[in-house]
Amino acid sequence: MDILSELPKEILHKILYFMSQKEAVRTSVLSKSWRNIWCTRPNLDFSDATFKGNKQDFLSLVTRCLQRYYDQRLCVDEFHLRLTLVDYLDYESLVSLLEKWIPLLTNMGLKKFCLSLNSELYSTYLRLPSVVFGAESLQDLHLENFVLDQKTIERIVLLKNLRSLRLRRDWIEDEIFQKIIGSCPLIETLDIERCARLRTITVSDLHHLKYFSSSDMYDSIGELCPIEIHPPSLETIRIRFGNLRLHKGADFRNLNELYLLGANLSWDHMSSCKFPSLKRLRIDTCDELKETELFIDAPNILDFEYDGDFVPSISFATTLNKWCSDINVAYMRLNGAPSLWFLKLNEQLTSLIQSEISLTIDLFHMNDIEEVIRENINLVRYISGGGGGNKHAAVAVETLSLHCNSLMNLSLLHLSHMSSILSSVFSVCRPRNINVDFCIGSKEDRDRIECLWKILRERESGRDEDDRFIQLWSQDLEEVSFEIKRWYPVEEWRLIPLSDFSNYRGKGYDRIRFALQWRGLP
Repeated sequence: MDILSELPKEILHKILYFMSQKEAVRTSVLSKSWRNIWCTRPNLDFSDATFKGNKQDFLSLVTRCLQRYYDQRLCVDEFHLRLTLVDYLDYESLVSLLEKWIPLLTNMGLKKFCLSLNSELYSTYLRLPSVVFGAESLQDLHLENFVLDQKTIERIVLLKNLRSLRLRRDWIEDEIFQKIIGSCPLIETLDIERCARLRTITVSDLHHLKYFSSSDMYDSIGELCPIEIHPPSLETIRIRFGNLRLHKGADFRNLNELYLLGANLSWDHMSSCKFPSLKRLRIDTCDELKETELFIDAPNILDFEYDGDFVPSISFATTLNKWCSDINVAYMRLNGAPSLWFLKLNEQLTSLIQSEISLTIDLFHMNDIEEVIRENINLVRYISGGGGGNKHAAVAVETLSLHCNSLMNLSLLHLSHMSSILSSVFSVCRPRNINVDFCIGSKEDRDRIECLWKILRERESGRDEDDRFIQLWSQDLEEVSFEIKRWYPVEEWRLIPLSDFSNYRGKGYDRIRFALQWRGLP
């Protein structure tokens, strides 16, 4: 007996919920009990991209389906429609049909409404019919590529049930946006992406807002769109290319996650803000942070990520938990002196010393490698000799990854330059593991791995001047081992002799690292 067929209708509907309309229809051939179950599921998902007939046939199919649901007094909780307009006849037909469909859906208890429009007509937007914002039952509304203007909201009601609003690539002006927001007082999720004509996003009056996301928002002259939010209720903030205005001393008491990509902020104000619940913070490519010393008052932080083309100056308040920091930074010269970059990196790592640090250094820009070698002796001698006291002591780092693309096309003789880079890095940090992003199957990469092994294990680079630098850190390096593992299936790192390395070629062992044991580190 087919166990699935004996399940209650509610369970079968739940299974069908995760399928597209086309996939749901296919279940009708499974058994007698499945034959008609797809016809009554409470979520409808239509896309003309998967329909083999013409546009009019597709629209007629949707109309018949909705009419059948209505005539049989069936419930429709969710309705998703993705449609591509080819010509103006499609445009006019859809306007008329939406005016017909939406009242039917609202009478069937519609809660989630997702309309996504694509157009092959240049810069064509379809005005959203006013009946949409008259649907009082809506809890979740997603609109993509529509015009929202005065006519759109002429029948707007108090949407007291609406909890989620997503606007993607819509045409909307500030006044209309504010009227819509003002009619959704209990909204909890607001997601805005690439909406034309919207110059300012002000949601300070949404006192129940928990999740806020803004992506690629620019005003009419190409400036990042200013964003003003209400801090206390927010749990997640995600800003991708936007101008977040923070009030000095703001209390983000419920914020768990903050993600900033290419964002402008009043960074000085952020240093005065309170983040007592913040668990995850990511700062990515925020260039205005370059000249700022940022302080984060987040005593419960668990994960911090930074990714940028410069070494930042970020510090945290004393934390209550074990936490991790992941720093991904590109090497760039500072005032013509490579050593200054490493000293600044040391200062940043020192400010994160209470966390478990993962460090990635992108050396793609290291075209002045010979100058790095010359400056290296000043850096290593300065720190190894106690220059700056404990301020510049080497910091323990859990994982170090070096992306050394500038060396990839050089001969093995020039690969010995890696010893100078390692000497510079080891003078500012002590990595427990060095990840290697080389390929096991490549002879050139195997040669590079053997070169690294010789530097780490045998403390030799092949260059006398570099070997002097190696002696300054080699006395603290007690043990080196070579380890490999597969990406999938997940397994523990496997310790192998370097001489056995070639035996693992083609066996899926595509992760490589050197494990280092330093004097004084557990």
